[in-house]
Amino acid sequence: MEEHAEVPPGLADAVVPVVAELFPVLLGRIPRGPTAALGRLGAPETDRDVFALQTGPRTRGPGESAALSGLRSLGDPVSERLFGALELTLEGLPADVPAEVEAMVPGPDATPRSFGFGMMDGPNAATVTAVRLLDQLRPGVSGLIAALVAELAAHEAVVPLLTPGPEFDDEEELAAEHGAVHLALAVAVAVPILRRVDPPLLAGKPAGVVGVALGAVSALLSESPMPSAYAGVLLEKRRAEYVLPRSSSGSAEVRGHRFTLAERPVEGEADFGGNGLAVTVPGGVAVRTGLAEGQVNVSTLILEGPPDAVALDWWDEVVEVSWSAEKGDATLGGGGAQRSKTPPWPGDFRVRVHAIGRDGEERERYELMLWEAPPGPDVVHKHSDRLGHVVRGEPVPEIETPPEAVYRWVGESALSEAATVTVVTGASPAEVLRGFGADPAEPVSALELSQAFDLDPWVIVLRVDAGVLAVEFNGFQGSYGRVLESLSRAGRTASFFWNVNAVTRLSFAEKGIVRAGFELGYAEETEDPRVTEALAGLDFDTYRDRRARAFVAVERYTGHRLVAEDIERMMAADVAYRIVPHLPELYPEPRDADGSRRFPGGGPLGADTDKLAFLPEETLRNLAWHAAEAAAEAAGVAEDLVVADTLAHRRLSPEAELLARRSQLHAYREHAWLWQAIHQATNPDPLSAAIRALDASRYAAGASAADLLDQARRLLG
Repeated sequence: MEEHAEVPPGLADAVVPVVAELFPVLLGRIPRGPTAALGRLGAPETDRDVFALQTGPRTRGPGESAALSGLRSLGDPVSERLFGALELTLEGLPADVPAEVEAMVPGPDATPRSFGFGMMDGPNAATVTAVRLLDQLRPGVSGLIAALVAELAAHEAVVPLLTPGPEFDDEEELAAEHGAVHLALAVAVAVPILRRVDPPLLAGKPAGVVGVALGAVSALLSESPMPSAYAGVLLEKRRAEYVLPRSSSGSAEVRGHRFTLAERPVEGEADFGGNGLAVTVPGGVAVRTGLAEGQVNVSTLILEGPPDAVALDWWDEVVEVSWSAEKGDATLGGGGAQRSKTPPWPGDFRVRVHAIGRDGEERERYELMLWEAPPGPDVVHKHSDRLGHVVRGEPVPEIETPPEAVYRWVGESALSEAATVTVVTGASPAEVLRGFGADPAEPVSALELSQAFDLDPWVIVLRVDAGVLAVEFNGFQGSYGRVLESLSRAGRTASFFWNVNAVTRLSFAEKGIVRAGFELGYAEETEDPRVTEALAGLDFDTYRDRRARAFVAVERYTGHRLVAEDIERMMAADVAYRIVPHLPELYPEPRDADGSRRFPGGGPLGADTDKLAFLPEETLRNLAWHAAEAAAEAAGVAEDLVVADTLAHRRLSPEAELLARRSQLHAYREHAWLWQAIHQATNPDPLSAAIRALDASRYAAGASAADLLDQARRLLG
């Protein structure tokens, strides 16, 4: 509503008969789907996660009326659907303008005969355009209508029309009816006022009527309470849609060395002396933290029943308590504005609290598991941190710091998400760069490379006491066998790769031979005593500190301890080197004892690919190189000297190998499939060469791919 709009005395009573006449007709024409958004405008902010309330901010532009800003906040889909539903009804709607309205509302003579109007903000819904025009031609009219709608909504003759009956016992239906009845009222009010005003370009236009009505309803319902039955039906909806199990993660506010999961703000002190970690308090559960003030990471898991096992390896402290929810909807911190974390119903729950890092040696984190269960005594599953002993008043034991603790900083560093760290002993930076496939004479900005997002590999090197440290931020070349073989010719080499998908690879190489390489937790037996010594006592089956243990192994094998200052020096120097990646390793096609493919059914020829396994080796080799030649012809480079030499001698010359390697880079990918086909044709295993060269060539051949595959099938008879 306009802040200063005033309804002339007696106007509301004069409009009541018009409302009574038009209301049932309009209500019957209003679709309930879009009116649910209107009806929920006054819903509590804390319940907006239950339904998608698709309304924009109620911000007013310069000189914009409240009705127009309210209309815009609803969004075009809502206004256009309701306009479309009412347009024909309004065009044929008989409605006389009461004499009192004619006496109290200025008529057409108040509209300027000469005017200009323009809009510079792009296309708008018809309703928005109409209300803007109305505000330009007759300032204050939309505000009058909004004020009149608000007054009539409280009128004793209208209130019964706006009160949904008991049959609306569903949240969706009640919200839709709440919105529909108020829209019917607003349209019934707007019709006689706008017919009296009759501005040019708007006379009898439904867009103006619906637009002003929607703006008035948006303003009114945003500030009005919901129907008395709404809280109950909303609670039933939330309970019906609260499906278990349910998990979430986020942060909790810590005050005075504690955070809470509670239905309301928790006052007073909590006594953690019993188990040192968690205790029930009025309204919820309080958890003792190492941090005094601030934020800690907390994950929650609401279960249908008790978990199958107790997770102990990852956590320092694990305690279980009982809590009786008075009404449900407990939130982290007890703040009503937060997303609900517990079921929206009362009952008895068990709460298992897990904690790590309270002693300050690593990032402090918590996990809360809840499930409904009868009250029971506290259960202590694990006590191991120093803080717990202090809080419980117990002697603090000597807790040995594990060797991997010195690498916990990596998880909070620029390396946290994905990287490969490689250490090469007894080597120079130039030797390491060449081993990676980089040119020591061509440095580039590491910052620029990191912002390029072209996925081309690059590396930063740093001279350290043991030799050279090489780091690939979000890269993985150092985990490849060919790179490790090349690097380890200069000195003993170890690398560790990890990414955001928890994929890892820990590798060791010496004298040009990869001695071991495996995913953490899946180490293979090795007879190399240096690798065995590096891995001694490191348990990779436990996820906690698994990455840090890998760095311990790298340190033991190479003698270099990675420290945060190494990464800081690299980033400060801002010098990196582009890598021309080595070609992928070539593997033989797995076969069974009878010579057939071990994994049948796939390949460039579909099921016919399996028949290639029974062709002579010479035929397979010829097929592979024929496919590469077809790819070169299709690419138009068969006459290129390097390509022609490669195809003629069926091998990659140094010049050809460099071109093949470069084809993996973003700027050189024009003939990537061709070089992949040529590289695959060099596979020592003829069957693998034929299958993979043919597969790559069909992509390089483009329109002639079908002919290429048909020729291959003819070889099969």
